[in-house]
Amino acid sequence: MATTIDHNAELTDRLAIQDLVQRTALLLDQEKLDEWLALFHPDGCYELSAFSTELRRTTIWWKAEKAVLEKQLGEVRDHVRDPAIRLHVVSPPLVTVRQDRAEASSGFVLHRTLPSGETSFFMAGRYEDVLIRHADSWLYVEHKAVSHTRVLDMFTHLPI
Repeated sequence: MATTIDHNAELTDRLAIQDLVQRTALLLDQEKLDEWLALFHPDGCYELSAFSTELRRTTIWWKAEKAVLEKQLGEVRDHVRDPAIRLHVVSPPLVTVRQDRAEASSGFVLHRTLPSGETSFFMAGRYEDVLIRHADSWLYVEHKAVSHTRVLDMFTHLPI
């Protein structure tokens, strides 16, 4: 009987983490940045990186702890910004749960729709996440957006 309970608990955790990954993308699309930040553990970190074929190494475009992210994103509305609407399409994550820690990996593509109505592809990549159980929910300790796209047609003022 214990095996069934453990299996059910693991399935519940996997579904909760899948929901977290999907909610993360939706909150960014809706620019609900405070709610997006609430998905991070107090010690959590966000990172956006890409592999540079010229340098033959991964380059980090943006890396910030949660406290720094809160300050940076709190100022977004005061700066020049991309007027496009963004849409993330995220694959169901492959999740590994080990007690109160988990890892999730999922592919994503990001589209931008301009105020004129034109939609274009913006970026593709993978989310590589480390999560921790905190109270009754899962939170990001590391949320890494690993971009396969290295040439962007527009600056982004928001996390990916």
